[in-house]
Amino acid sequence: MPLVRITCPRGALTPSRKRDVAASLTEIVLDAEVDAMTDTGRLVTVIHFQEVAADDWAVAGELRSAANAGAPDHFVVDVIVLEGLLEGARRADVHRRVTEAFQKAFGEGADPMLPLRVWVLVHDVREGSWGAGGGTVSALDVAQFINPELPATRRAEIVEFLARPARRS
Repeated sequence: MPLVRITCPRGALTPSRKRDVAASLTEIVLDAEVDAMTDTGRLVTVIHFQEVAADDWAVAGELRSAANAGAPDHFVVDVIVLEGLLEGARRADVHRRVTEAFQKAFGEGADPMLPLRVWVLVHDVREGSWGAGGGTVSALDVAQFINPELPATRRAEIVEFLARPARRS
């Protein structure tokens, strides 16, 4: 049940680009979390666009409202998941693929500096802190709900991560 928030200046993404980015990011996070893009997974994945007014966005110490009309846009992409679902190479893969999704949405003529203006932050929600359906859900609950055919190796990775005592420190 990933939640992705994209914060950017108002108007930085056209409706068409929003659709492209939302579709891509839904697939990316589901694939990274549970190795599958299921209908159930799509239904519980939220992509939230938060557009910020020009007077509430500054780069290089200058409000966007005072900047040149052609100033480059920045995008902050917060990927919020239960801890244990995006570890190691999975997390690195999400960083790369989210940036590529923005490059694809902007097309061939995109500013070559765009990848440096897409900041991807993965936030882990501690086990026992995510609630849905009126109760607390675990990373394993979510993984098996999204992908009822969760591969045994993926299930074992999640169980092993959640069993580590060091993660609680």
